[in-house]
Amino acid sequence: MRVRSLLASAALTGAAVFGAVAPAQAAPTNDTDQDVGALAVVHVVLYQHGNYGGASFTLNGDYGCDTNADVDWQLGSYSSSGWNDIVSSFLGYSDCQTRVWEHDNYGGANYGAYTNSSYVGDAMNDKTSSSQNS
Repeated sequence: MRVRSLLASAALTGAAVFGAVAPAQAAPTNDTDQDVGALAVVHVVLYQHGNYGGASFTLNGDYGCDTNADVDWQLGSYSSSGWNDIVSSFLGYSDCQTRVWEHDNYGGANYGAYTNSSYVGDAMNDKTSSSQNS
C-alpha cells in the first residue's frame, strides 16, 4: 500500500498549513517536513461560502485522481488547519470527485462525491470536518 502525501494550504487569515494524508485503508498522518515542491497537482479547492466565495482551502498532491471509484486521497481532519466546520462549496480538479464528511475520519453525514458543488446543502453547510477524493 502506498501512502499518498497531500499538501493543504489555507487562505483564511493568509496562513498556510501543510499536512499529509493516506489512502482510505491507512490512518491519517501529519508530516510538515515533506517536500512541498513535489505536491503541485490541485485536487480540490474548498470555499468558506456558497458559490465559491470567501476564503479558500486547497488540497494538493503529487498526481491527480484515477478513474476508479475507490478513494485516491483523503484528509481525515480539518482541525489542525483551522477549517473545521467552515466549508460551504468546492471546486474539483485533476479528475477528482470530492465527498465531504460531517466528522473527523469520515464519520457522520456526508455529501458527494461531486466534481464541483456551489453549495453543500443546509445539512452540511459549515459542518464539514474531513473529505475524500476519488
